[in-house]
Amino acid sequence: MDNFFVFCVIILTSVTTLIASENIILFTEDSEKLQVKYGTIFTSPALKFNFYEDCIDQNPKVCTVKNKGNENYLRYFSEAEKQECVHYEQIANSMNNVLKFCVEMGSDSWYGGAETTFQHWPLNKLNWTDKPFVTSEADSQAVLESYFFNSQGFYIHINDSVALFVDINGPRPGYMCFTAKVISPYRKLRNVMQFRVCKFSNPRKAHENAIKDFLGMPKSIPDTFVVKHPIWSTWARYKVNVNSKNVNDFAQEIVQYSFPRGTIEIDDNWETCYGSAEFNLSRFENIKELTSNLKSKGFKTSLWTHPFINLNCERHTIGKRMGYFVNSTLNTVDSFWWNGNASYIDFTNPKAATWWANALRELLEKSGIDSLKFDAGESSWVPNSPVFYDSDLTYYPDNIVNAYLETIVNFGNSIEYRSSRRSQGFGRLLRMIDRESRWDFQLGLPTLITSLIHLNMIGYPFVLPDMVGGNGYNNKPPSKEMYIRWMQANVFMPAIQFSYTPWDFDQQTIDLCRRLLDIRSNYTETIVNLMRQSVVDGSPINPPIWWIDPTDSVAHCIYDEYLLGENILVAPVIVEKAISRDIYLPAGVWRDENNPESPYIVGRTWLHEYPAPIEILPWFTRMSSEQQQSNSIVHVSSTCYMLAMGFVVYLFR
Repeated sequence: MDNFFVFCVIILTSVTTLIASENIILFTEDSEKLQVKYGTIFTSPALKFNFYEDCIDQNPKVCTVKNKGNENYLRYFSEAEKQECVHYEQIANSMNNVLKFCVEMGSDSWYGGAETTFQHWPLNKLNWTDKPFVTSEADSQAVLESYFFNSQGFYIHINDSVALFVDINGPRPGYMCFTAKVISPYRKLRNVMQFRVCKFSNPRKAHENAIKDFLGMPKSIPDTFVVKHPIWSTWARYKVNVNSKNVNDFAQEIVQYSFPRGTIEIDDNWETCYGSAEFNLSRFENIKELTSNLKSKGFKTSLWTHPFINLNCERHTIGKRMGYFVNSTLNTVDSFWWNGNASYIDFTNPKAATWWANALRELLEKSGIDSLKFDAGESSWVPNSPVFYDSDLTYYPDNIVNAYLETIVNFGNSIEYRSSRRSQGFGRLLRMIDRESRWDFQLGLPTLITSLIHLNMIGYPFVLPDMVGGNGYNNKPPSKEMYIRWMQANVFMPAIQFSYTPWDFDQQTIDLCRRLLDIRSNYTETIVNLMRQSVVDGSPINPPIWWIDPTDSVAHCIYDEYLLGENILVAPVIVEKAISRDIYLPAGVWRDENNPESPYIVGRTWLHEYPAPIEILPWFTRMSSEQQQSNSIVHVSSTCYMLAMGFVVYLFR
């Protein structure tokens, strides 16, 4: 039975007519090879597809959709280079045509796609309608890949050149729909839908093959200093009220409270005007003296920057005259970002990219700043209907994002950036888009975990979580409880950054954060080694827990736990006022690190109501066979284990 599975049920619709269809089946003659066959039905796990054609302009004089029977769709399937895969291509009769296929998600868990505001895991919980699949500030869509895979081991990869729009639980609840249509924000010379579907034995195998097939892997690792030492950002604490005194005072507080030195990151509002690449002397009277002072205390320094020049800057006049900004079909370079009216550097123009980069290099040399935080970069910041120096429309409009990244990669391995597509080889810290100081899924604490595992599973393992406690937007800073729970959730992630500080709260917060940093310090070398392994094979650093048990249907849905490598499982508390939580342990034998002397626990089990008062971070280590011999192993009910744990917590509270 496992050798046979239904692949797709095709339903072709024209503008007004539903044409009766038979089945097109993708099946295996053996356990490895996929073939397409028409008119056969099997009952094993399946992907069910519906195909549609429609028109942008419904006028019959210009609407020329295909209206033949479904057997004609077979010719769109072609041989793939891998026997587990088939390719699909459909070319529209005209630019007016709309091509769409929908996949029934069913009971399978689906992963992949885009970073988004409501980062649910799995993505079956999302609700998207006709979403342009390009990098965008809207909905926090800073990082995306047109790659989707499920718990059965199927993956779908839509060619990045497709003018793609995506529905998830949109007009058709329970379906993902992929539409090719040449309307804004796309410009194309033709409309085509191209994708490949592959089937492997489980989601881990599917993802490992996707890494080899098209995602790729990092070519280098970030600066290990940023892994082993915190980033201390001015942003959440000071917002735009940043100056030399604040920065010096911030550093002095870190030293005074005996927290680890790391990188002091000077954020927004240090320039004379946005894009000038010159320090405002009324705020930073002597930047060289400031950086020297910070280095004498053991800090490195980083500086926030962006790809824009505001219209009120003298450099804007120069850049416009030289043709260094992204233009538009309306022949305007004017655009807008969160800090005002500006123009976006056209990084597809090598001269423009060099001009912009040289100003930053000169700034670094004069100031003594060590590195840069590159913000923004999404293609949505360019003018409407942009016209780039590089006129190739293949990957338009996100080719500007790749050109931006190709420019900033030359600033070294201690930089950070936030927007990406098709850039898994970059090998730098990719920062989550700004988190809000909330308990819900609107960029709140739960999404610290879901965004982490999501980014890992679209090929970006070097994730920089946003700052502990979130950004405190709308004058709503984190509570003490939120801050501690956020810190706990962050401990085993690739890097950690502070802005709000433990001493903004009380002594308990200081003590708990010190203890958590001590735990982290024991594993930073592990993180570095995992980074090096990722360069070899693309393996995730913080995968979902099903990674080590890829056929476990319970693990497929767990969104509030994550792994460090394959042997550390972290289950933070992310619910306000909670003092316990349910924890699922996948296959393996596990040691409870809050009670390491207790008997080991055999996985594929729930620990219900695991006690986790504010001072407890639940985390577990998977034991090797040699380690298991030194301790007893228990197959106890979760109720009994939790009663025992509760008694221990009571004794040592």
